[in-house]
Amino acid sequence: MFDIIADDHDHCGEGPLWDAAQQRFYWNDMNASLVFEYDWRTGTKKTIQRDLMVAGMAFRRGGGFVFAGFTGLHVWRGPDDYTTLITEHAGETLFFNDILADPAGRILAGTFYWGADNRIEKPGKLYRIDPDKSIRVLDEGFGVANGLGLSPDNRTLYFVDSTASRIYAYDYDPATGTPAHRRLFVQAAESEGLPDGLTVDAEGFVWCAYCYTGEVVRYDPEGQAERRIQLPVQQLASLNFGGPDLNELYITTAADEWVSDFTSPGYTPNRDKLGGPLYRVKLDVQGKLEHYANL
Repeated sequence: MFDIIADDHDHCGEGPLWDAAQQRFYWNDMNASLVFEYDWRTGTKKTIQRDLMVAGMAFRRGGGFVFAGFTGLHVWRGPDDYTTLITEHAGETLFFNDILADPAGRILAGTFYWGADNRIEKPGKLYRIDPDKSIRVLDEGFGVANGLGLSPDNRTLYFVDSTASRIYAYDYDPATGTPAHRRLFVQAAESEGLPDGLTVDAEGFVWCAYCYTGEVVRYDPEGQAERRIQLPVQQLASLNFGGPDLNELYITTAADEWVSDFTSPGYTPNRDKLGGPLYRVKLDVQGKLEHYANL
């Protein structure tokens, strides 16, 4: 069973994060340039930022967030109080998508370049931004860089390339922030839709939200599907755990129709079934808390 936590017709819900100390859940509507806060105790929702295009989000040590999107990487302290840290690297404008903080407070971030004709303009890359604001390319050659997650021991990094329908796994060195030995973790079938946002639970199983088919899939550490959850909308975007016991899975969705060369068979754009709400599913599984960025 699922609950609808917010139903504001989000154009593209992204960046879900749970604040255990304050018992609050955060996400954004990327295409509307809005960031939201949901108070678990009171059940109330409010908008905390307008007019800043945000795709990926991470909590920041000392308060606030790191926001990433088509306008670069920003440190956010409060409404309209933010500093832009990075907008380009090696002469290339950075269009960020999902981001993730690692145990040392570094930011891992993917880029993608999607044209007005719904085609890939050029490949994206996977970057690391260190606390001293230096940036380096970790890997490259991705269609749409998307979900990121670390295993409970922080030694395996998972990373989605949506248009390739792949989830990759890397060996990850948390001491140096270096990934190695990229390998295929999951190759999704065309009929499964496009893998999008990703998170990892306390048992080391990987959860992925699928666009076009409305499914959430949980994979075991070997990449085998352990369970599937079907939602009543087609365009799922991202997901993360929350709630006082970390056993509530929050799933963001998208109301904007996203038809492209990568649309899955059987996808039928229907305004009532595309997406838009924020869903919550209670589970018999616990998630884990995200790391904080040190920027």
